[in-house]
Amino acid sequence: MRYALIWLGIIGGGYCFFSNRHLNLPLLLDKVSASTAIKLKLFNAFTVMLFGLAFSVAGLESFSANLAMKTAMFQAPIGGLQLCMLICGLMIIASQLISFVTLLKAEAKPIDLIQVVLVITLIFAACYTFAQTSLFSYWVQNHIEMFSLVVLFLVFFTFLILGTPIAIGLAIAGLFTLSLQVDFAPLFPTAGQTIFNGLDSFGFLALPFFILAGSIMNQTGLARRLIDLSMLVGRKIPGSLWQSNVVANGLFGTLSGSGIASASAIGGIITPVAREQKYDLPMTAAVNAASAPCGMLIPPSGALIVYSLLTGGSASIIALFMAGYIPGMIMAITVMLYAYFYARKKGYQAETGNVSWSESLAVFNRSLPSLFMIVIVMGGILGGLFTAIEASGVAVVYSLGLAILYRTISAKMIFNIFMETALVSGVILFLIACSGMMSWTMTFASIPDTVTQLISGFSDNKHMVLLLIVAVLLVVGVFMDMAPAMLIFTPIFLPLVVSLGVDPVHFGIVLVYALALGVVTPPVGTVLFVACSISGQSITSVIKPLLPIFALQLLGLVLITFFPILSLMLPQLFGL
Repeated sequence: MRYALIWLGIIGGGYCFFSNRHLNLPLLLDKVSASTAIKLKLFNAFTVMLFGLAFSVAGLESFSANLAMKTAMFQAPIGGLQLCMLICGLMIIASQLISFVTLLKAEAKPIDLIQVVLVITLIFAACYTFAQTSLFSYWVQNHIEMFSLVVLFLVFFTFLILGTPIAIGLAIAGLFTLSLQVDFAPLFPTAGQTIFNGLDSFGFLALPFFILAGSIMNQTGLARRLIDLSMLVGRKIPGSLWQSNVVANGLFGTLSGSGIASASAIGGIITPVAREQKYDLPMTAAVNAASAPCGMLIPPSGALIVYSLLTGGSASIIALFMAGYIPGMIMAITVMLYAYFYARKKGYQAETGNVSWSESLAVFNRSLPSLFMIVIVMGGILGGLFTAIEASGVAVVYSLGLAILYRTISAKMIFNIFMETALVSGVILFLIACSGMMSWTMTFASIPDTVTQLISGFSDNKHMVLLLIVAVLLVVGVFMDMAPAMLIFTPIFLPLVVSLGVDPVHFGIVLVYALALGVVTPPVGTVLFVACSISGQSITSVIKPLLPIFALQLLGLVLITFFPILSLMLPQLFGL
């Protein structure tokens, strides 16, 4: 299973380059002229292709070096299993060659490609020349930790700004930093092995399985039953549609764990009703966007699973799951509070019509099977029937069983669901694999220790340090998606806060909450973009009602940061 997961991550990651599904930051691409944007696209394609070439070399060398080695159980040649790196590298090269042809046919000119190749050649020549200087030798020999820190983040943020896929930026930044301390000959094999081993963890199996379970519940209509329940719960509060939206996002988030999925699924249902009932549409979009990230805290959450694995198990998945409930509800309640007062101010009334007990009971009974999946998953883990990783498989079997029982799934739909799950998982797992190399490089260069010394020199008060880290995470979240931000900053900040006596579970909730706010803030506010797109409202019109909600959610973040009991109450209650 571990090797199947590695192949899914690496081969799936390679395949996703053909459809441009990998995350990037198109900030500069959107600001420059059309001709400059073409050159940037060519530059990024060439950079990705060079990485694909390096990864192919690493895969070929690993195949040759480890072909005689066998796995313990099945006696399969390890070199053969590592062949996925060569396949992925060739897929990346092929995808970028297609990009070159597409760009040259559409807008680019051969002279643009020549200029890009010349620029890249000059960059490598400049790096090589600098590496021969006495200044370079001085920094490497006397200040290797600080020099590695500067090189790592300078290279990464340069590629980030240029719009290079984030996974490639992480890998190349790690490669440059590693080259400061490793000779050229073993450089590519070491990097390849590190990326391969970055997914060699049984715990990562939970990610694709929970993604698959959420996809089944969503695409077969089982999650729609939770939305009906939410509409029933929120109907007696002023601004009832907004209240229902928040409740629906919270419930749906327990199935999908994705802010984007929640914003699109719930927003697609709520928005037409809001338009029909003449609700304020910018406020409707703001409520949908601000409440969609609740599912990133309310379990089962993929973000919390990734954080647990990044901690090496010092923060268990089940402890994080239990710790996420109260902060997730705080995030939701802040939205509901503002929606309530806004509705009162604008004169929105609660629904006046009565729903009979039989109708209410029918809605509840319809939603009960979907709700029961949460009970089975969390109850089974707490009761010791299965682990959090096994629970993800249970969730898939249960959701698939329900879909078959209700006859809401077909063979074609199953294929589409599995294909989409593989692609989504491939993007995330390939990002994790590349970040694994960056994390290993940071540890190899003692970068976390260097950052710890820098921040400790600023203050040794844990509350001040936490406040500083939260401020950094909020700024980072504005420019970077949650997944890469977690993968980069968890290995840096975690050792520091633990040394100051902060519980790893508490810090994980703070980190996820802070970065979750970033998915609703431009320029990388993917959830905000989805909410605006569905509602048909401009970002500028939605920002105005969103700011007061954001302020209340920041207050919630401060409370969670300075009062650990809000995160640790439930884990302690269950002895976790």
